[in-house]
Amino acid sequence: MRPLADPNTIRAVRRVELRLGTEPSMDRVRRTSLETVQSVGSAILGAAYIVFLVVNTGAFTHFDGLAAPWWLPLSIAVVIASGCALIGVAVMRRPEWLGAVAGACALAYLGAIIAWFPAWSSVSLVDRDPSGTTPTVWLTLIPELASVALMLAGRPMVAVLNLGVAGVLTEAVTAQMRSGELDAAYVAQTLWSLAWAGLYLVLAGTAVAFARRLDADRSATIDSGRDRVREDIIDVDRRRLDALVHDRIIAFLLALRPGQPQPATVEAASGVLHELDHWWDDPVDASDGLDAAEFVRRIDTLITSLGSAVAIRTDVDCSPAMRFSEEATGPLIDACAEAVRNFYRHAGAEASCVVTAVLRDDRIVVSIVDDGAGFDPGDTGPGRLGLSFGVTGRMAAIPGGSSSISSLPGEGTRIRLQWDRP
Repeated sequence: MRPLADPNTIRAVRRVELRLGTEPSMDRVRRTSLETVQSVGSAILGAAYIVFLVVNTGAFTHFDGLAAPWWLPLSIAVVIASGCALIGVAVMRRPEWLGAVAGACALAYLGAIIAWFPAWSSVSLVDRDPSGTTPTVWLTLIPELASVALMLAGRPMVAVLNLGVAGVLTEAVTAQMRSGELDAAYVAQTLWSLAWAGLYLVLAGTAVAFARRLDADRSATIDSGRDRVREDIIDVDRRRLDALVHDRIIAFLLALRPGQPQPATVEAASGVLHELDHWWDDPVDASDGLDAAEFVRRIDTLITSLGSAVAIRTDVDCSPAMRFSEEATGPLIDACAEAVRNFYRHAGAEASCVVTAVLRDDRIVVSIVDDGAGFDPGDTGPGRLGLSFGVTGRMAAIPGGSSSISSLPGEGTRIRLQWDRP
């Protein structure tokens, strides 16, 4: 039998499911890997726009007289707006906006490049300074940034299409500025630029695919864990119900006698009805556990309530601060009570019984020994609820729990319950 999930986790999940009417979604707790990649990528791309603008401010003087006065402010505005928009996606933690923002950046960039052609004064840089260097139009150096953003947003086809259009246009602007012709050198340079920029798209696509794989694996793990907790909740509730039916209802019915009910019988009936009325209440949080004295007190109270024919002995050697978890002591006490009930039912009127509880810091051992009628353990199949569920089943269900039953017809019964601290 596999151990149950942490009871505190089970209680927390049950409270959430009961109050919200649904299962808690891990998406509400943490961001996905894809969202993290998109947010970080947006911040990096936005910063790249701004840094590129700052680095190239010295190149603005090369365009005096080459384009209409309105084109340079327009191109600067496009770069600043694109950078700020992408940084805003990261700062506001809204990766779902990345697709729209990346699309707007792509359109703005294409608009600025296309606007160059009517703004151009038909003068090339070679005509102006045949012997000097020939700088490129500064805006043509970043055709891939918007496409990378589109790739991070999960729009690979749009990203590739945008890169192709932007690459062809930017190289056309560069060729026009340098020689005024779209020749073979223009075609070769365009292919080279597209291939180089395509590497960025491949890297971005790989990051997105890897993040989605991580999210899929994590989602599968979360679903598996949620199913495990749900199964354990059902298992815990089933065990609680079995315990209620067997230890309380059946035990109460067996104790009934003809005639006027005794006050103790009425009190027991009220207790059973109270448990049924509060079945769906949250389990009592006993995270601090019990100390040795409280454990002994509960054992004594429970056994005394079942009758006066059972003697109780204790051997306690624990440090004062030692605590025993309710998840271990509860089933152990219930199993002890079930063993005592079986003594009263089957041992015989002349039999006697001794319950011995031995407590150490790392172990609890409870022995129930009687000199009654006894039985053959081999003849009691798993269908006998008192032993299979009430004793051995309970102890097997708790981490560190174990039990043994020794008996022979006419020679009494010895039941040993043991819990070792994991």
